[in-house]
Amino acid sequence: MPTYADLPDGKMPVPMSPHTRLTRYRSHDVLAILEFLANGQPVTVVGLSNFGKSTLLRQMIVPSVAASYQGMTGRSALFVYVDCNRMLEMSAQGFYEAILRAVMEALDADPADHAALRQRIAGFYQGVVESKSAFAIPLAFNDGLLAMLEDPHSQQDTILLLDEFDAVLTGLDERVFLNLRALKDRYGDQLNFVTATLKPLSMIGGGDELGEFLEVFAPYKHNLKPLNTEDATELAAEIFEQANDSLDPHERDYILVQAGGHPGLVQAVSHVVLEVESGVPSTYTEQALSVAGDVLQNHRLVRSELLKLWRQLLPAEREAVMLAATRGSGALSELQRIDLRARGLLLPDGHLFSQLFAAYARRQGLSQQNAPDGVWVDIDAGTVWVSGGMVEPLTDLEYRLLLLLYGRLDKICDKYQIVEAVWGQEYLGEVDDARIEKLISRLRAKLEPDPSHPRFIITVRGRGYKLNSRPNGISRDAS
Repeated sequence: MPTYADLPDGKMPVPMSPHTRLTRYRSHDVLAILEFLANGQPVTVVGLSNFGKSTLLRQMIVPSVAASYQGMTGRSALFVYVDCNRMLEMSAQGFYEAILRAVMEALDADPADHAALRQRIAGFYQGVVESKSAFAIPLAFNDGLLAMLEDPHSQQDTILLLDEFDAVLTGLDERVFLNLRALKDRYGDQLNFVTATLKPLSMIGGGDELGEFLEVFAPYKHNLKPLNTEDATELAAEIFEQANDSLDPHERDYILVQAGGHPGLVQAVSHVVLEVESGVPSTYTEQALSVAGDVLQNHRLVRSELLKLWRQLLPAEREAVMLAATRGSGALSELQRIDLRARGLLLPDGHLFSQLFAAYARRQGLSQQNAPDGVWVDIDAGTVWVSGGMVEPLTDLEYRLLLLLYGRLDKICDKYQIVEAVWGQEYLGEVDDARIEKLISRLRAKLEPDPSHPRFIITVRGRGYKLNSRPNGISRDAS
């Protein structure tokens, strides 16, 4: 929760009971975000895979949240959920279209009569969608937001809940964000943003225009941690109810220890427990749970959740987690402990948040110790190692390319093999040499100590590329 010191200009948050429950899940997170918004501050919500960022933002459009905001500020507000995955294309036009479409959907869902306002915004929406001019598109978008913010009948704040915002930050022209910053500066508390990202915004690169937008978020970050005991128990109980079963104390404790409040893992472990206990008398619950422990290690749902979580950790976070899993939190530096606690990965008692996650991290630590020289891919974990050190996460295209090269170690992969494995057979006539070279260059930047003098990914002139199993020696036909 933010402290009073977090809030500038002498503004103080309205105190609220910690037992207040506005939403079904993560009510305490909603309250923390509302306290920032009530003081006019935009918020960035940072959380790892399946920690529940989307669920959190979607819950904020319920009437109880708007009522709480009005109680804290004396002003009504329209909370607009914008799923950036619904953008028709990664462009300024696609982004503006998605926002105005979400605004109209929010007006439709609001109990008040917004027919006239919605009609006006629909006109500006068409201006965004149908415009062929790069200059007219932001003007139409701005006019649509101004119609909302300056409507004399509405007179409510507009809060844009921008979900799945990572790709937007790196994929759009930075002038888009400069425009959003200008609108925020002009309308102050009337317009606000909540963004949901995997990584802190401070870690996003970019130029000055993006920097001007991000700096308004800098002090106002909310780390999304695993569910608390109450919410995790309710989620597990709901899964059991859907299976016409009830969650008993032994099952609850087992699920919480294994999953540690990670929503995706809670669901996966609950389903495994239900499968293992199906038809087993209640007197044999404890024996069935011991069997569940064996099943969990290789269960598809569990492995999938752990893999997604692991891939999204930064290299430094992975190193710290492996250290905590293999040697205990006492082996961590104070800075590492602070970082892992902020991300919800390390509990106050010094244990990693989940037994399943801790076991996974230990396996990764052992893999690192046994990793051979050169490039090594842990296909089960989706991680890549170079000379015993883990490299930063690869994109999907980079990973597909590496898997092709790794599967044909020391063998040449030509253009057609690369296009088919990375993009798909239907792209054989569309992907040119320059596009392949750019992908090779990006992969080298992550794997090679000196990308300008590659040791691992070798170019074979006129024929293709290969992954070298002898990094200390390069073939005569390579460059």
